[in-house]
Amino acid sequence: MTDNKRFTDNGNSTITDMEMKIIWKKTDSFQDTKKWQNWFKCQDYTEITNIQRFAGSEEWRYPSEEEAWSLFDLSNKNTDKYGDEIYLHSIFGPGSGGTTWTIEEKDSSALVIQYEDGVKVWPSKYANMNMCVRLVRNLT
Repeated sequence: MTDNKRFTDNGNSTITDMEMKIIWKKTDSFQDTKKWQNWFKCQDYTEITNIQRFAGSEEWRYPSEEEAWSLFDLSNKNTDKYGDEIYLHSIFGPGSGGTTWTIEEKDSSALVIQYEDGVKVWPSKYANMNMCVRLVRNLT
């Protein structure tokens, strides 16, 4: 599926992803709060997003590994908050944190996908250095 057919900007700060059959929040938690957040603080961010019924939904959640990894694409170039190149489709706009926590957990760690290099890391859920989340919900 070409990127032109994969992503649609819904005009309400969400992006429909037809390949994964989900809707992404256009901005990540760093763009919204201007703070790095550990896994638990990102849970608070998710809860607030749902309480506020962002884009009419209370079903925002962390992405799965497959969902988060699907955004990493060497043919797509964007810039993170530092102006450094990341491989995230430009439909999401520049200035993101360049990473996302996922729902995947192992003991006190959780999986993070890094869009600057495609590396998958398992930091402590208490870590907050350069960590943020890009929320997603199912396409209904």
